[in-house]
Amino acid sequence: MQHHVSVNDIPYRLWLGRSADGYVLHVGDAVAPVALRQDGGGQIILEANGRQVSMVVAVDGDVIHIHLGGEAYRLVYTDAVTFHAAEAGGAAGDVVRAPMPGVVIASPVAVGDEVAAGDTLIVIESMKLETAIKSPRAGVVESVSFALGQTFDRDAILVKLVSEGE
Repeated sequence: MQHHVSVNDIPYRLWLGRSADGYVLHVGDAVAPVALRQDGGGQIILEANGRQVSMVVAVDGDVIHIHLGGEAYRLVYTDAVTFHAAEAGGAAGDVVRAPMPGVVIASPVAVGDEVAAGDTLIVIESMKLETAIKSPRAGVVESVSFALGQTFDRDAILVKLVSEGE
């Protein structure tokens, strides 16, 4: 499976595969055996092409900050849905899907409401767990697919957004 990451804002397509000795990283036409391990002191060691380099890693969601060989790198992972939607001219953030089956227990937004990234769009309950579904971006609510008390399946479209002015 290909992965889409940007390293210091430069996009790359990567593929990580298994080999008899561990893993092989494919980036474009380049292929390198790679491994990550922790030494006894908790330090992370990157092994690539026979070289070993210690590094410091901090993870913040889909953003990974790496300090390696005196340099700082910022890796941003882009999931396949978002990547391909952007390539097709759309935005994966236009639709907000259900992460699990459930029932709507609150809907604080209505069609036409302006929302900011992180605003609560809908609150669901699944397996006795309440989850606030947040807006992935700023926009205007185009539709809310389910009313209070209605049930839905995993991956159902809960809310659709459009950009302001559309």
